Amino acid sequence: MIQVTYRSIFYMILLLGIFMMVTISNIYAIERIRWKMQHTGLPGQVKPIEEFAETLKIMSEGKINLRLYKSNSLVPNNEIWNAIESKQLDSGMSSALYILDKNPELSVFSAIPFGPSITEFKAWMNFGGGQELKNEIYSKRGIKALGCGFTATESGGWFKNHYKSVGELKGINMRIYGLGAKVMQKIGVKTQVVSFKEIKNAFKKGKIDAAEFGYPAIDYLIGMHNVAKYNYYPGWQQQFAVVDFIVQKDKWDGLSKAARKIFEVTCDHNQLLSHVRSNNLQPEAMRKLEKEGVNFMICKDSDLRKFEKAWDKVAEEISAENPIFKKVYSKYSEFRKQYAIWGDKAYLK
Repeated sequence: MIQVTYRSIFYMILLLGIFMMVTISNIYAIERIRWKMQHTGLPGQVKPIEEFAETLKIMSEGKINLRLYKSNSLVPNNEIWNAIESKQLDSGMSSALYILDKNPELSVFSAIPFGPSITEFKAWMNFGGGQELKNEIYSKRGIKALGCGFTATESGGWFKNHYKSVGELKGINMRIYGLGAKVMQKIGVKTQVVSFKEIKNAFKKGKIDAAEFGYPAIDYLIGMHNVAKYNYYPGWQQQFAVVDFIVQKDKWDGLSKAARKIFEVTCDHNQLLSHVRSNNLQPEAMRKLEKEGVNFMICKDSDLRKFEKAWDKVAEEISAENPIFKKVYSKYSEFRKQYAIWGDKAYLK
């Protein structure tokens, strides 16, 4: 049902976006913009970023030019946000996942355990006050952040062994980070932060028994099937991740209204296009993984409820420690309660 909904939304926004951008670029004189932009794209994720920059250039008739720098080229990926805040870097394309440990409130705008569908998320961001909250938080850091991409749903993790229940996970070592790691810790899993380049070696050396990383197309590219054969679903810890276009707020505020609109509409277009493209890649990747002997496992509903109960405890603890998270999470949760009267009834399960 989500695919059908997205197809219609995608084409409507695409047509509207193209019309608006062409109209804007013809009516208004767009200033020349030359910004450096470092992205954090992994293998298989770079094309949408390049298309974003190219679309901006075309729709502005060559006046908006982003000079792209690949992952970790100017600054380490986890320093992009600080580099923009300190004005060392003009702009970036990244996910708040890189800075959630110190800023858990940003998870609500990027990737959160047991989160909503993308349709519901966009409803909250665009019409339920989500974007206003996001602007409020980022403006204090001197940053403007626009949702500019979606990733596909991650798996629940790769495991060397077949586990029949949540209880059997107690004591294993797992590569997982962020809020998902906090949930795993609640059920007795020993979590570790391991760079994606070291995941396979960590498996081979016996340092980890499991790893959460990405979705099938990415996992296949890096060879997860060579070190683990049990791939669990659904990815309760990250139903999707938002990729943001981030820029110095002073630079953003200095743009003309027309230039800002081109960025905004291009981001809307790129966000939906990146999501449907990413989802389209997964079936073929899964078939390839099956041929490599991978077993796709479905987590039982009873076990999912245990994970969700653990997440509720984590969210409660973070709310008690972090007033900003409490404010954002409570407003997000209230929107979800109001949306449920529609969302729980309207769609096929």
